[in-house]
Amino acid sequence: MSDEINYSSKPLRAIATNGLPLKIKAEWTDNDYWERIHPDSDDMKCVNVAGWLIRINGKKYPSGHTDEDGHPDWTYRYTPGEGKTEAGRRIAIERALGEARLTIW
Repeated sequence: MSDEINYSSKPLRAIATNGLPLKIKAEWTDNDYWERIHPDSDDMKCVNVAGWLIRINGKKYPSGHTDEDGHPDWTYRYTPGEGKTEAGRRIAIERALGEARLTIW
């Protein structure tokens, strides 16, 4: 990834090596999700999900993760060791580009 790219909070615009124009958004999310412990009871367990959610041309990354029932798991996030920092944001964007099989100039 080029060092000349500006990783500001604004959407990042780039051109993929295949000529596709890219609009990349990075968002730090910190959400609580509640899941039922047993199907027969109302007991709930709180699961905190914090990490980077990346959108490339509107498509969410990370993608392709599923729960035990095979349904899409939209709670999955990129969680680099750097956390909610500029370095962590860069790592998350690089991982999303890799998952999308895209490289930029």
